[in-house]
Amino acid sequence: MISVIVPVYNAEAYLSRCMESILNQTYRDIRVICVNDGSTDGTGGMLEEFARRDGRVKVICRTNSGLSASRNAGLELAEGEYVMFVDADDWLDGHACADAVEAMERCEADIVFWSYAREYETASSPVRFWPEERVFDGKSMIWLRNRLLGPDGSELARPERLDSYGTAWGKLYRSSLFREGRAAFVDTALIGSAEDVLCNLSLFGAARRAVYIPSTFYHYRKTAAGALTRRYKPDLAAQWEELFRRMARHVQENGASPEAERALRNRMAVSLIFLGLNVCDAPGSAYVKCGMLRTLLKRDWCRAAVKKLPLAPLPPHWKVFFLNAKLGFVPGLYLLLKAIKRILAR
Repeated sequence: MISVIVPVYNAEAYLSRCMESILNQTYRDIRVICVNDGSTDGTGGMLEEFARRDGRVKVICRTNSGLSASRNAGLELAEGEYVMFVDADDWLDGHACADAVEAMERCEADIVFWSYAREYETASSPVRFWPEERVFDGKSMIWLRNRLLGPDGSELARPERLDSYGTAWGKLYRSSLFREGRAAFVDTALIGSAEDVLCNLSLFGAARRAVYIPSTFYHYRKTAAGALTRRYKPDLAAQWEELFRRMARHVQENGASPEAERALRNRMAVSLIFLGLNVCDAPGSAYVKCGMLRTLLKRDWCRAAVKKLPLAPLPPHWKVFFLNAKLGFVPGLYLLLKAIKRILAR
């Protein structure tokens, strides 16, 4: 059996497609655990209707606690040998579960993961990690775990894909990994984001073997609304410092290596892009925001990570960005961030 955990919050516009894609899987031995995280729209009624129509659906209702708490609540009720996560506004190809179980059993793996497609209102953009199936164990498994920590070498050519490997969705897990790795999702109120990555570090640390399937089984909905409703998060830098501390602790507890430490340091450096964009959303004048960027660059972890970030693998525009950061040229950094924001808003 696969327990498919679906956290749901105010998803009435997209929920039907998501649920139908799960319930219509060619692999029938599934249980769908829907965690209604305090929805205030018509989501609750829709979930009850799905549960009435199909006995494989179980609905949990909670007061609003966030994505991490919802996933953890679903895990408490998970049954069977495998666990999968699907977000309520996304959907699966019809044979995703069948092909994932086949790969899991054929390769005697603990995790199977696959490509996905970013779904926009009028276009679909596939994201394929590699063109062929890959099996990771031994040294290659260590390499894969390091990619969860951060990019290195040629991976730095696409720093905006920092957490593409680390999502909780787009994977089939052997359920025993959560116990063996003592894995759970941390509240983003503590770490800001990347709760999937932090949990996956524990899961991939406990796994002996992982298999990648080069098929775009998962469809991740991207909407323009997300770019237009960005809000300044005043605690984000402090929250990410906590995330980095937890990742560093994971590295130390699992045998620190120069490769792992370098990957985490590169993550810290690349995070300047997203922290800088957050500063651009802050209230105040350009002068005030430049002051905030200057303070950010002076943080010990940021200064050290940016100083050691190699520029050679970066594409030209990111080379210019991080050269300004290395030189501490805040006005140039701010103008580049403003340009990035304009591009993202298109």
